[in-house]
Amino acid sequence: MRALLDLTTDKGRRRANADGPDALAHHFACDHQRCRVSHHPARSEGRSTVHTTHLRRSTTPPTVTYRLPVWHGWAALPVPTQEYGGLTRAPRGFRARIVISDARDIGDHTARELAAALTDCSDYQVHGTDPHGLAAVAGLLAALLGR
Repeated sequence: MRALLDLTTDKGRRRANADGPDALAHHFACDHQRCRVSHHPARSEGRSTVHTTHLRRSTTPPTVTYRLPVWHGWAALPVPTQEYGGLTRAPRGFRARIVISDARDIGDHTARELAAALTDCSDYQVHGTDPHGLAAVAGLLAALLGR
């Protein structure tokens, strides 16, 4: 049987700002976490995810990842009633990575909203598991963006 903790003392609990052998490691771990900024949870269970990775001391431009939800085989926008379909606009010079999972096609309205969010990106890549869906999405985006 476990004894109840006395909440008036620090006995039995770790202090968050404790000095000791782990304090320096915790400081550097927090510094490494600044390299990675996540705007949304990195879960793809039906939700759109936008993930920005800032690389330290790298010559490659940072990448913005868009995970589009799939609805009955079609790539969809996370919130179609918001500006750019609920997607954040890619900052100028960033690369874009579009993940469509197993989508087989993309609608015209969805493609226009996605292309509007990608106008300032330097380059984009479409990733997915269906080769016909990849060709459809990449072809439509290339036509809309003129690339």
